[in-house]
Amino acid sequence: MLAKLDRDRDQRLDDTLILIGLLPGADFVGAEEARRRIRYAALAGLLAKDYVPDNAERLSLLEFDLLEPAAPASAPAPATAASAPAKARAPFVVPYELLSYRAGPRDKAGPGDGAHYAQIAVLWVDENALPHRKLDALARLTQHLMGKRALGNASTKFKEGGLPSLAIIGPSSTDALRLALADLRCAADRSNAVGNVAVAAADRCAVPGRVGGAGLEPQVQEGYQLLSRAEFYNSASTAPNRMLAELNKQDLDAYVSDQFSRITGENRPVVLQRTVGNDGDLIRKLDSEIRLRLSSESRRRIVIVAERDSLYAQSLVAELKYRLEQQGGKAKFPLEVVYFFRGLDGVTSREATAGPAAGKAPQMLEWPESRDQLDYLRRLGADLKRSETVLGRPPVGAIGIFANDVHDKLLVLQALHEDFSDKMFFTTDMDARYLHPRTQAFTRNLVIASSLPLAFYPPPEDKDRPKGENKGESGPVNLQAGTPPLRDIYQTSTYVAARRAGCRDEACKQRERGALDQALLNPSLYEVGRSNAVPLAGYALDARPPTGSAGRILAAVLMIALTGTMLLVWPSTPAIKQARRVFLREPTRNNQPQMDMTAIVLVALHAGLFSYVLASLIEFVLPSRLDFIHALLLASLAAFGALLAVLPALLSARREQPPPPHQPATVDRLHLVVLAMMAGVWLWLAWPAEGWHGALACSTCEPVAWLEGVSAWPSHLIHLLALFAIFWTLDWAWACTLQLLRDDSDWLQLPPPEARPIVRSNLRELVKGWFDHVSVLFWKPGVGYSCSFDQLWKEYGERGEARPRAARVLVWFVLTLAVVGLLFMGLSEGQIPEVPVRGDEHRQIVKATLYVILLMLPLLIVAVADAIVLLVRFVRHLNAGRSFYPQATIEMFARGLGEEHYEQWIRRFKAKPDERHVSGEFDQHTLLDDWIDVQVVARRSAPVARLVIGPFVVLALLVVARSRLFDNWALTPAIAVGVSVYVAALVGLTFLLKQSAENTRKRALESMNADLRWLAGSGKPRSDLVEPFKRLIAQVENNQKGAFAPFFDQPLLKAMLVPLGGAGGTQLFDYLLLGR
Repeated sequence: MLAKLDRDRDQRLDDTLILIGLLPGADFVGAEEARRRIRYAALAGLLAKDYVPDNAERLSLLEFDLLEPAAPASAPAPATAASAPAKARAPFVVPYELLSYRAGPRDKAGPGDGAHYAQIAVLWVDENALPHRKLDALARLTQHLMGKRALGNASTKFKEGGLPSLAIIGPSSTDALRLALADLRCAADRSNAVGNVAVAAADRCAVPGRVGGAGLEPQVQEGYQLLSRAEFYNSASTAPNRMLAELNKQDLDAYVSDQFSRITGENRPVVLQRTVGNDGDLIRKLDSEIRLRLSSESRRRIVIVAERDSLYAQSLVAELKYRLEQQGGKAKFPLEVVYFFRGLDGVTSREATAGPAAGKAPQMLEWPESRDQLDYLRRLGADLKRSETVLGRPPVGAIGIFANDVHDKLLVLQALHEDFSDKMFFTTDMDARYLHPRTQAFTRNLVIASSLPLAFYPPPEDKDRPKGENKGESGPVNLQAGTPPLRDIYQTSTYVAARRAGCRDEACKQRERGALDQALLNPSLYEVGRSNAVPLAGYALDARPPTGSAGRILAAVLMIALTGTMLLVWPSTPAIKQARRVFLREPTRNNQPQMDMTAIVLVALHAGLFSYVLASLIEFVLPSRLDFIHALLLASLAAFGALLAVLPALLSARREQPPPPHQPATVDRLHLVVLAMMAGVWLWLAWPAEGWHGALACSTCEPVAWLEGVSAWPSHLIHLLALFAIFWTLDWAWACTLQLLRDDSDWLQLPPPEARPIVRSNLRELVKGWFDHVSVLFWKPGVGYSCSFDQLWKEYGERGEARPRAARVLVWFVLTLAVVGLLFMGLSEGQIPEVPVRGDEHRQIVKATLYVILLMLPLLIVAVADAIVLLVRFVRHLNAGRSFYPQATIEMFARGLGEEHYEQWIRRFKAKPDERHVSGEFDQHTLLDDWIDVQVVARRSAPVARLVIGPFVVLALLVVARSRLFDNWALTPAIAVGVSVYVAALVGLTFLLKQSAENTRKRALESMNADLRWLAGSGKPRSDLVEPFKRLIAQVENNQKGAFAPFFDQPLLKAMLVPLGGAGGTQLFDYLLLGR
C-alpha cells in the first residue's frame, strides 16, 4: 500500500494523507443510508479542496489480520465446529480509494503544495466489524498500514521522517465514542500497570476467548504511537462532557491526551477537533425559543417524547431539565417525559432495501401484536390528549421529540401532530427529510435547533478589496464551494471535517476552523415551512445574505392607502363626515345636531385604530423598533387628537343661528396649531430610535414569510382589516341609521324623533321606563284595527334614538358576552388556545388585536341585531291593523301621483269597505295607506338589511386569518361553534325581517284589492281611480327594494357568500366535514 502511494518514487510520503473514516455497520433502518451519507460528504469535502478520485468507478480493498491469538480450548471442539477457526481467522476487509490533488487540468495530477497534499488515501472502516477491543483493533490496523513492519515489507525503502499524515473522522456516534474512551482507558492501564495491578487490569480489559497479557502487544503499542500523531475529527458525537461517564468529570481533550501520554510516554496533546455542536448549545437555543413562544402568564407544561435506549436522547432530556430548572430551582414550565424504544416501525435495513416506501392506503387500527411499536405510539398520543382534561393539570404547551433515528421522529410527529396541531413541536438536528413534501403535512411548524446548516452561506463580499485582485488563500473561505445542500447536519460535519483534513498547513486549517466557527458557535434555529426551513435565529439568520424589504413596504403602503382612503376620502363614514363638517365649521340644517356623542366616540376610535395600524406596520417593516406599549401610546394620542379636532362639537351641540349656505368653511387657526403640535408629538414618538434603515434580522421577533405557514404577520394584518371593518360597520349601524331615521321623518313630513328626557327617579321608575320606552321586546302595539302611523313612528323614533339604543345594546352585549364566554369555556374545557407568535412584544400586539376583535364582534352583532329587531317590531305593529297617516304625509304622496286625482287620493273614509257607506268621526283612512306602508317598509329595510354584510365580512376575515396557510392556528370546536352561533343569529334575524316585510306586502295587497272592489262598485268619481289604483297594486307586487328583494338579491345571501364562498368556507368545511 505504501509503495503504491509513492508515485513519484522519491521514497517519501510526507505529501500524502491517509484518511480513515469510521462507518456504522448496524442493520437498523437508516444505518445503510448513514454510510452513504458519510462517504458522499467526505468525498464532497475533498473535492471542494480540489482532490479528485483516481478511479471514480470502483473501490479497492485491503485485508488486515486484526485478531489476537485465540485462547487454548479447555475441551475438544465439537466436530460441527470444524469450520469455526477458519471463520474466526478471516481477514478484516477495508475498502479504500485514492484521490489526487488537481492544481491544473482535470486529467493531470499536481505535485501538491504547502497547503495541499499530493494525494489522499481514504479508508472506510466498519466500526461494528472491528474486533473487541475496537480501539486496539484500530491501532493494530494503523500499525499494519504504516508501522515499521509495513515500511520494512514495502518494495520501496522510505527515508526517515517520510511517513504519511494520518487523520481519522469518527467515531460515528456517541455510543461508539464512549466505547473508544473505555478502550483507551484499558489500553493505558494495561500499558502502565505492573505486578498484581497489571494482572487485574488485564483481566478487566480482556476479551472473552482471546489471550490477554499483562501489557499491550508491541503491534498495538506501536499502533497507539501512530494514533497519537493523528488528527481526530469528532463529526458525530454531540454529547457534552458531563454526559460521558468515562471522563469522570474531566475534559474530553485532556482525558484523551492524558491516556495517550500514559501509553506512549510522550506529553503530546491529542485533540478531538469538534466539527459538530454539542447538545448543551442546542438545548440553550430551544430553551430560549420555548420562552419566546410560551407566554409567562400561561402555565403550560412541556412534554418530551424521548428514545429510552439512546444516550443522545437521555443527554438532551437531562440538559433541557437542567435549563428549565434555572428559575430559582423550580421550572417555570413543568416538564413531563414519556419514552419509546428505538425502531418504532420494526423495519431493518435489509427489509427496507426491497423497494422504496410507497404511499399506503389508510389502515385499520394497529393490532397490538407485531414487531412494530405503532400501537404504543397511538395510545401514548391518546393518553396525552386525555391528560389535558384533568383538573389541575396544566395544558400541553410544547412537545419535544428527542431520538437518534429520524424515521422514529417522523412517526412520533405523524402520531401526535393532528391532535396537537396548534402546539409547538421541537427537535434537534436539521435533516432534509423534514422538508420533503411527503412529510410536510406533519412536520410543518416543527422547530429545529441545529448546530450546522445543510448548506453554508457564501462569504460576504469584501468591499475594500480592489476589483480584479485575486483573493488567494488569505481571502474568506467559501465552505459550500458549489457543493449541493447536504441531507443532514452529520453529513455537513463530515464534509467540513474532510475539508479541514485536506489542508496540509496550519494556516489553511485555521481558515477552515474560523469559517466553521461562525456556524458552530452560533447554532441555527429553523421552523419548517411549506417549502423550506425558515431561519429564526443563530447562524442561519445572522449570516443570511441581506434580503429586500420591498414586499413588506408594499404591503404596508397598500394597507395605509386602503384604510386611509376608505376612512378619510371615499366613501368615508357618517361619523367622519360629521367630524369634517365640525372641524371646517360648515353650516348645518336648522335644528340638526352638529355631532352626536356616539359619533364623537366613533371618531376617536377610528383615529386610535388608524394610529395603531400605522404603529403595527412600522413594527412589521422594521422589527423590534416599536413595542406594544409604544403602539398603545400612539393610539391613545391619536384618539385624543381626534377629540381635540371635534372640540367645537363637544362644546356646543347645536347652532342657534346657522350660517347661510353660501358662507365658506373656516378653520380656527389656534385650533389648527394645537392639532399640528399633536401631530408633531405623534411623529416624534413613532419615529424609530435607530432610524428607518438597518438590518431586518431579529432573532426574537416573529418571522415574515407570507405563505410558508410560519408567520402570524399575515394573520395580524387581516385582523387589523377585521377591526377596521368592525368600526366601519358600527359607524354605519349607529350614526348612519340615526341620520336616516331623521331623513325618513322629513320624507314623511313628520317631526324628527326625540328620545324621552332622562329623569332621575327610583329603581322602580327606571324599570318601568325601560319596559315602556326603551325595550323593543316589550313594545306593545296600539289597541284597535286602525293604527295611527304618527304615534307608531313616534314610538319607533323614541326607541331608535341614541340613548335608548345604547342602553339596549349594552345590556344585550353583556348578556351575549356571558353566554358566548360560557359556551366557549365549556366546549374548550377551560383552555384558551395559544397565539402562535414568537416574542413577548409581537405576541402582545397580535393577541391584543385578536382579543379586541373578539370583544368588539359581539358588540357589532348586537348593534346590528338591535337595528333589525327594532325594525321587525315596527313592521309587525304596522301589520297589526290598518294604519292612517297625517294629512301632510297624504298630501305629499298624493301630489307625487299627479294633480288629476289629487282630491280623491286625500279623501278619508273608514278602514273597512263595508262600513264606508256612513260617514263619521272615524273617517281617518285613505286609499294610499297600504301603498305607503309598503314604501315605508322598503325604504327603512334597505339600509338595515345591508348591515348584516359587515359582521359576515368580519367573520370571514377571522376564519381566513386562522388558516394554517399562514401559521399553525387551531380551529377548535369551540371556535367553530362560536362562529356558527353568530352566523345562525344573523341569518335568523334577517329571515324574520324578510318574513315581516312579506307579511306587509301580503296584508297590503289584500286590503288594496278590497279597496279596488269597493272603488269599482262606488261609481264616479271614485270609479275613475280603478286604473290608477291597479297600477299602485302592481307597484306593491313588483316592489324589490329593501327586504322585498328576491332571495338571490338579498344582502343576507351576498353576506353569507363572503365567509362561506371562499377561503373561510373552505376552512370551516375542512374542519366540520373532514374533521381536520
